Amino acid sequence: MALATTLYFPEVGPQWEDWIQVINVGNEQGRVTGLARHAGNGQPTWTEEKELGPFECWTPNVEAIKQNSSMQLTSDQPIVAERHMHNKTNILDFVGAAFEYETVGQRLFFPELVAGALDWFRFFNVGEADAFVNIIIRNRQGDIIHQQHRQIKPFCCWDVAEGQMGNVTGTVEVQSSQPIVGERHLHYQGGKTCVGQYGQVISDAPKTLYFPEVGPAWQDWSIIVNVGKERARVTLIAHDDGTGDPVTTMEHDLNPYECWTPRMDDIKVKSSILLRCDQPIVAERHMHNETAVIDLPGASVEGGHVGLRLFFPEVASGARDWFRFLNVGEADAFVNIILRNKKGQHQRTIHRQIKPRCCADVDEAAMGNIRGTVEAQSSQPIVGERHLHYQSGHKGSVVGEYGVVIGE
Repeated sequence: MALATTLYFPEVGPQWEDWIQVINVGNEQGRVTGLARHAGNGQPTWTEEKELGPFECWTPNVEAIKQNSSMQLTSDQPIVAERHMHNKTNILDFVGAAFEYETVGQRLFFPELVAGALDWFRFFNVGEADAFVNIIIRNRQGDIIHQQHRQIKPFCCWDVAEGQMGNVTGTVEVQSSQPIVGERHLHYQGGKTCVGQYGQVISDAPKTLYFPEVGPAWQDWSIIVNVGKERARVTLIAHDDGTGDPVTTMEHDLNPYECWTPRMDDIKVKSSILLRCDQPIVAERHMHNETAVIDLPGASVEGGHVGLRLFFPEVASGARDWFRFLNVGEADAFVNIILRNKKGQHQRTIHRQIKPRCCADVDEAAMGNIRGTVEAQSSQPIVGERHLHYQSGHKGSVVGEYGVVIGE
């Protein structure tokens, strides 16, 4: 997989307490440029540059952005970036969107739309010409219920609130004449907590997806959507966390754009999930525990989540971090977990051997109270999932993300 040197965040600005961290994951010194543009007219509102050594972190001064804007990060070395948005117990986190991660493209898909849930979408045109955008809203049976059209100027944004979505519970597809990024916020519990995700590119959608963790620790909910052109059969297999043995198998037939919500309550032991289909699929998992809510897409090779070398842009000392690594290969995975501080200096290495279809969990105690970044190198393809539990300031909130593939 090619590494990203250009990343996008569709929204930054004074509406949230924004925090962004950028890391040079190349082998040489790199210059990173951050550029914010006004969401409505595309004019620059802020810029900043920084020289970064390999694996050095930069936290740009995004508090200086006083108008609702988008952000573009460019570098002459590969970079990974993460944005946290804070408002009391409302916390969102996004890894910088990129072509390489299937989060920038001309055909995006959101597996879920919920009527009455304070849904909010933003579409950001990253092309050089006007984007002619068509939004297609379907119900859970795959029937088209509503459509909207809009022309978005280069480097401008279009915001769509729940009232404009037609009060539909289903899915959202976005077709554009120019490459775009789509960001969605879903507000739970009357606005007490929220989750956010990017639209996933489906021009080359995967047929195999993974969820590294399911089971009784959370109130799990997931949705799987057939985004192919023909009727499909989806197979879900839950593998026991420690042995890799199948514990639950489910199958379901889906028409094009039809949704399936499998019975996750049937999975009684801590497990991982493998999803296979004969048509392209998109999936999403929500994990609930009071105000702690995490949402993750189905991990895939195409989305930059499965590989031999993963990277997490942040580990936060004292914040109750938890990491899980799922071996999706056919042999034992020998995994080195490398912890660096924000200057890019190596602090600690953890070793794990993981059997096929099994997982290894690593908590903050094993991480050694370090503030910086995490890299995982493996002899077999793995998926890495991180949960960050806030212990102060936003106590009760949790965010989750996958490690980003940065090479083989």
